[in-house]
Amino acid sequence: MIDTTAEALAASLPTTISDSSALDLPDGLTVDDALRIAEAVASRLAESTRRVYGHGWRQWERWCSARQTSALPARPAMICAYLTERASEGALVPTLDLAIGAISYAHRSRGLDDPTLSEAVRQVRRGLRRIVGAAPRRQSRPLDTNDIRQILGPIDRTTAKGARDAAIILLGYASALRRSELAALDLADMESKPGGLLLHVRQSKTDQHAEGQVVAVACGQYADTDPLATLDAWLDCRGREAGPLFTSMRNKAVTDERVSGNAIARMLRNRARDAGLPAERITPHSLRAGHATTAAVAGVSLDRIAAQTRHKRLSTLLERYIRPAQALDLTSSRDLGL
Repeated sequence: MIDTTAEALAASLPTTISDSSALDLPDGLTVDDALRIAEAVASRLAESTRRVYGHGWRQWERWCSARQTSALPARPAMICAYLTERASEGALVPTLDLAIGAISYAHRSRGLDDPTLSEAVRQVRRGLRRIVGAAPRRQSRPLDTNDIRQILGPIDRTTAKGARDAAIILLGYASALRRSELAALDLADMESKPGGLLLHVRQSKTDQHAEGQVVAVACGQYADTDPLATLDAWLDCRGREAGPLFTSMRNKAVTDERVSGNAIARMLRNRARDAGLPAERITPHSLRAGHATTAAVAGVSLDRIAAQTRHKRLSTLLERYIRPAQALDLTSSRDLGL
């Protein structure tokens, strides 16, 4: 007999943090009903958020188990002890904030009072921010069009792997998609239009409720860097049946398994290294950042760039990408007569 209680649904979710125990399941609930409820509850957060919170929660549970204290509900004093111990072991502010977020979410999702909002936890958090500081932002190096050409140069596009890698690089650069969005694309998400392509992004970092966004990619001017022609060459290798747009390779053969964001990162770093570029700071975000900075240098308006990158805050786009790219052109040190 299949157990369709709230507890069983909770156990079926892909994370240790679940609020399914709060569901009031009436008599007459069918197995299909229960599975649909479980799927809906499991999808309430983005996959990346569930993964991060799940990791933070498991660490907290292990610590509480070793201390023989309750992880849920948690006492503010124990959270303070946990945070200070983690900080003494070298954890920086983002790691501590992750722990607080995971503990907070676990309590709120079960209708419990949030112990992280206590004055004690707030004061400890403020103090630790001053003591340990935040981790310095390790910026990805933006790639411009010349860099892209250099990376593409050594790639043998007559092979399936080469065709796929070139398509990922050019589509990532032209679309300014995030790596998770690139990896999540399906063939059905592409819509060909005269002069370009529309990509239907089903869910993204700034679209947590999966309302969907549309990103346009224009045809390229040159055959070797045309993202649409390169994508078409990859589809000749992949086939045009439904499924993930970019798939993994096994023994040089195309599989039907979706490529992961981590695999895209490794590929780009290796391709950059093969092209003679310093690869330490080259990540998939280098494609997105490079699109923004290269467009800014070319004189594209901030509004147009933001429409492409889907930044909700123009200030973020301006401070992180545009101003650094234009800094040498705008610096007043040029006019000091030195």
